Amino acid sequence: MSDVWNEAEDFSVILIENFIRFETAAKNITYKESGGSEVLKVSFKIASQYYQQIQNTPYPAPLIGLQIDYDDKNEILTVVPSDAFLKQYENQIMKDVAFKQCENCKVRYSKFIQLCD
Repeated sequence: MSDVWNEAEDFSVILIENFIRFETAAKNITYKESGGSEVLKVSFKIASQYYQQIQNTPYPAPLIGLQIDYDDKNEILTVVPSDAFLKQYENQIMKDVAFKQCENCKVRYSKFIQLCD
């Protein structure tokens, strides 16, 4: 039985912000555990119409501790986590939550945002 959730039909700013947060945390944890020492930039492909909704939300809390930069031309969102952000994920429970969310949401938000390799 798979825990991967079906693709979402409706765009939700807060859920996309959480997706960005958990993917950024998980990628940095994996990188660090494989011997990486720097902070890893994580890039996402997101259409400008969705990015604008994120920018205009009155609830930016999930993005606290993340420096974001958006390339309008290529529709690429680059996220750099702060040291304080990453420190939260040294806790095993937070680490497990990040990985579980990433696993569950493999296709959930793919209609709106995708990780860049």
